Amino acid sequence: MRIVRDNQYVKERQKRAKLSAIFGFLALVGTFPVAFLMQGNTGFVLFTYMLLLAGFVLFNRGMRGVGKWSHNQRHVREDLALDSHLNELSDRHTLIHFAQVDGGIINHLLVGPGGVAVITSTDFPGPVEVTDDRWRKAGPMMARMFTFSGPQLGSPTREADKDFALVEATLEQAGQDVDIYTSIVFTASTADLTVSGASHPVMPVDELANFIKDIDPDPGFSTTDRELVIAVFSQNGQVENPAKTTTRRPVKVKKRAA
Repeated sequence: MRIVRDNQYVKERQKRAKLSAIFGFLALVGTFPVAFLMQGNTGFVLFTYMLLLAGFVLFNRGMRGVGKWSHNQRHVREDLALDSHLNELSDRHTLIHFAQVDGGIINHLLVGPGGVAVITSTDFPGPVEVTDDRWRKAGPMMARMFTFSGPQLGSPTREADKDFALVEATLEQAGQDVDIYTSIVFTASTADLTVSGASHPVMPVDELANFIKDIDPDPGFSTTDRELVIAVFSQNGQVENPAKTTTRRPVKVKKRAA
């Protein structure tokens, strides 16, 4: 399998996250001397609260970004987790990370003999329940409160819909008629999923390779066609060898009948 990654995009995101955390921390710390020096001056009370709120938002956003774009033993970066679990695919597959196209960024997609697989990933550690595309954090309330500064769940369905539409529009613009598949993938080793109705296939990262292998090859999607599609999404990327990463323990998945 080939890997194409826009490393400059990764570096920019890491830099933005660090700056946001630093400026947020400075704003939070700055509220104390401002409040002390301006005590008794009611005109600066609103300013102090605004500085405190801005610092809180910037710091938390920055820390989330730092966590998301970090790569260490406790946290495998999403794109590198995909690399590790798909590295046994044949050379007919190309995994592309952070493709920049008109309209936005497509975080991950894989071009193979069966078409294009759009991978919407999240590093949310779980537990998670999805019922008819309604996503919610599961587990004790106290545990959910302490995840505020960590990865956020959001709506993976909405993200997958957006990714699909962007890939479809890009292929149409390039004049390529290709089958498109979607998946929502949880890359955290601690993810615990309960799925009861979702518009897109939902899975832990260790099930992704089998999902890709189950896609039937399209005889009309030739090697030349694949290279043309890869070129469309690889304008800012660099070709790399598959990365080797490991997860700490297997992911638990529970599926209920709809």
